[in-house]
Amino acid sequence: MAVLFVYLGFMVFGIIFLCFLYRFIDNNGLPRNWPLVGMIPMLLLNIHRPHEKVAQILRRSNGTFFYTGLWFTNTSFLATSDPENVRYILSSNSSVYLKGPEWLKQFDIFGEALFNSDGEAWKRHRRVFHAFLNHPQFRQSLSKVLHQRIEEALVKVLEYVSGREMVVNLQDLLVRHAFDIGCITGVGFNPGLLSIEFPENRFHKAMSDTLEAAFYRYVMPDSLWKLQSWLQIGKEKKRSDAWKAFDDLLTQFISTQRHKSKKSVASSGSNEENDFNFLNCYLTGHEITGPTPKHSLIRDNLVHFLFASDDTYSLTLTWFFYLISKAPMVENKIRDEIKRHLSMKQVEGGLQIPSNYDELSKLTYLHAALCETLRLHPPIPFEFRTCTKQDFLPSGHRVHPNTRIVIGIHAMGRMESLWGEDCYEFKPERWISEDGKIKRESPTKFSAFLAGPRICPGKEVSFLLMKATATAIIHNYNFHVVEGQNIGPKNSAFYQMKKGLMVRVKKRWS
Repeated sequence: MAVLFVYLGFMVFGIIFLCFLYRFIDNNGLPRNWPLVGMIPMLLLNIHRPHEKVAQILRRSNGTFFYTGLWFTNTSFLATSDPENVRYILSSNSSVYLKGPEWLKQFDIFGEALFNSDGEAWKRHRRVFHAFLNHPQFRQSLSKVLHQRIEEALVKVLEYVSGREMVVNLQDLLVRHAFDIGCITGVGFNPGLLSIEFPENRFHKAMSDTLEAAFYRYVMPDSLWKLQSWLQIGKEKKRSDAWKAFDDLLTQFISTQRHKSKKSVASSGSNEENDFNFLNCYLTGHEITGPTPKHSLIRDNLVHFLFASDDTYSLTLTWFFYLISKAPMVENKIRDEIKRHLSMKQVEGGLQIPSNYDELSKLTYLHAALCETLRLHPPIPFEFRTCTKQDFLPSGHRVHPNTRIVIGIHAMGRMESLWGEDCYEFKPERWISEDGKIKRESPTKFSAFLAGPRICPGKEVSFLLMKATATAIIHNYNFHVVEGQNIGPKNSAFYQMKKGLMVRVKKRWS
């Protein structure tokens, strides 16, 4: 043990010394590869802004760069934001670039779910998710639930905070809204997290801790995070607590739904219409899921379903409202478009919410603004793969077996070569063609929903949820972002604001 501490002491001293050198030695903006410690000094100097640093490096290296980690560890990786490389990895040669053991190391908490699987297992899980998300009953149920939650929860909470001139964390509010909808459609249970009481959101805290630990597991040597896990300290302690929270919550959800299903069948002989949800399809052996699988697989895919509901579109909407708060002309154009194209339903308090979600497809400018938000702030900033055999990328880079690959989705949105010199500007117009329609960009250039066989099956559902929620809010309220906030992303596998977005809400109608 003493030898270990001496070794760590020399490492700390060496890193500090090299960090000072790094400040005075220029390398054309690219990380310098030092003996023994590799490029760790650059990582440590930029640990507060990894997303921006990766984007900067990839711009300076024409879209592909090999990061060298600590010698004798597995911390090196090849990062790319080159669309041709992305197409090659995610589409044309996806069978060679798998999630593999490195992915499972980060996300083992998801077990055998679609999120973690490769090969035939992935195909089976994807068929289930695709069939559920495209089933007519799901579409009907989602529309009904969305109407109810907007009218009975979202606008009521906004009325409450605006009437009292309260400051509210918009990210937290939208995550609660999303999770309630996800729970109802996923497990048949409404947790009621979006209410004026703002009860504890155990699932979101657990997921945030999990995704933060996943980020650090990727950049740290295995020995360090395994030591933290063994000692139950730091991020690994929070991750262990998160795993237990997931197990407790999912056990409760599954037990409750089993009881409801048995009770419904016993009383009426059918529970098809009122209890159509993802969990119940598993428990009843529905044609979508097939015979009921083992408990652990149900648990794993439910965590994945709720994870997708909890964070993806709610985080995008948070960045969206932040961006339009700085671009009032964009907000005004969206309001004009809503007024022209949507039929509204009058609800309590003189508010108006969309009454026909089929009309949301007419909101071209809103769709463009959401795409622009996803370009600048994709919910998944990095996508990870492992090469399974020696290969060459279209950029000419040699890739050895077991090389870790990082696709810089966040960086792709900041490449002048892809989006022009104004790539850092929030400009929805870049998504609208001359004839007033949405431009369809290649998924390997705009990879917010990934590309190839593993493109997100919930893409259209996400746009529906974002548009319905955004229109109800924008049409009825003004948001004023509290000044002095340090707005930036957390170091996480997901692109969420570190401290949320504090806003004041003001009703537009007297």
